[in-house]
Amino acid sequence: MMKKILPILALAVAALVVVSSGAFTSVTAERTATINVAGDAGALLALEPAAGSPNASYAHQDSSSGALVLDFSSTEIAATGVNVNATTVVEDVFTITNNGTQTVRVVLTKTGANNSANTGAIDFGDIESGVEIEPSTSATVSFKVTTLNTGIAAGQNILSSITLTATAVAADV
Repeated sequence: MMKKILPILALAVAALVVVSSGAFTSVTAERTATINVAGDAGALLALEPAAGSPNASYAHQDSSSGALVLDFSSTEIAATGVNVNATTVVEDVFTITNNGTQTVRVVLTKTGANNSANTGAIDFGDIESGVEIEPSTSATVSFKVTTLNTGIAAGQNILSSITLTATAVAADV
């Protein structure tokens, strides 16, 4: 009789452990959240022409979207592009300001206009591998365009877009 009770008792204890373990396979919960979208100048990561820089005229806020636009063909600027077969350095064009509460690592990724080789003609410096920006501080962005021996012809676009990715930096404990 005892031999029959032990396996039944063991099975009952195992079932009790599984039932009372609190394990589950899924949970669903609804919460409300408010996330506002702002133009580049008013966002947590604000992008604006570099104040006080003569090269800030190459950057402007789009009046309809609020996005920052880099433009070397504007009628407000005497030049309509960079020189073919030259290296052109353009310093202090725009700033990235961290309006958030955490230090962020910002990485710039660029997309070539005509082919991937064109992206190699423009260099945004350290921000391409990532820079850290503390809350309430800014980083100024400059770049260098090298068309010398690249095969890029007059009238060709070098860049179609840039993407900035910001990742919060873990605080030291």
